[in-house]
Amino acid sequence: MVAAGRAAESAREEPLFVDPYAADFVAAGGMEEESIGTDAATREWDSFSSYLPVRTRFFDDYLLDATRTVRQVVIIAAGLDTRAFRLPITPEVTVYELDTPEMLAFKQQVLDARGAQPAGRRAPVPVDLREDWGSPLAAAGFEPSIPSAWLVEGLLSYLSPEHNDRLLSGISDRSAAGSRLSMEYLSVDAVALMATTVTGEFGTELQAMWRGGGVAEPAQPWLDRHGWDAETFDTYERAAAYHREMPPPGDPDLDRFADEARNGLVVARRR
Repeated sequence: MVAAGRAAESAREEPLFVDPYAADFVAAGGMEEESIGTDAATREWDSFSSYLPVRTRFFDDYLLDATRTVRQVVIIAAGLDTRAFRLPITPEVTVYELDTPEMLAFKQQVLDARGAQPAGRRAPVPVDLREDWGSPLAAAGFEPSIPSAWLVEGLLSYLSPEHNDRLLSGISDRSAAGSRLSMEYLSVDAVALMATTVTGEFGTELQAMWRGGGVAEPAQPWLDRHGWDAETFDTYERAAAYHREMPPPGDPDLDRFADEARNGLVVARRR
């Protein structure tokens, strides 16, 4: 679904970003091309497809700013993220992509078929985020003694509050002073709302994947407790800054979720 959204945005006349590989992932994953367009034009798709470009552009801007000074980037649960390829990152920057072996293998197969080359250095790191991911990251060359930039996008809703707290502890323990962190924050309340609101087959899958997920504390106190000074951003304000309309979903349940999650774009700096 995320790759389809990126492909759809990339095909717009004035896109907020261009992901030249998104359509390849969609095709390789066996999705019908029509599923990017009218067949997926449900309330949920319309809401998601207006939000996704804003989220993606926000994190693009964060990484471009961070890599002006930071030389190592860690993308947690990277999935089909192609920022190491599509952003103008300098050759001195290493992008570590953490995800499951299966996901990284599929991604590499598609990228190889396209002859894709990263802008800087790229290090895929196969891990299980519920287990020890720090050791494989260190083995790939990550240096915790120097500042880094972390990205956690589209993940916290899939992990329990305990796993999310453990994840943030692991990030914090490996972050030198001055490190940067950006994430898509979702509270347990927002996750519960979304999981019970989305309909159809996708809704059934989402309820299973998101059951009990999210963060139990507000974003800023949670990050502060782990040694980060955080700022939250209103998604609707970011959309306006990008000259995009992001209307409320127009459904009472989806509207409640959108309101609960509207301050979920976060940028933080390690003390």
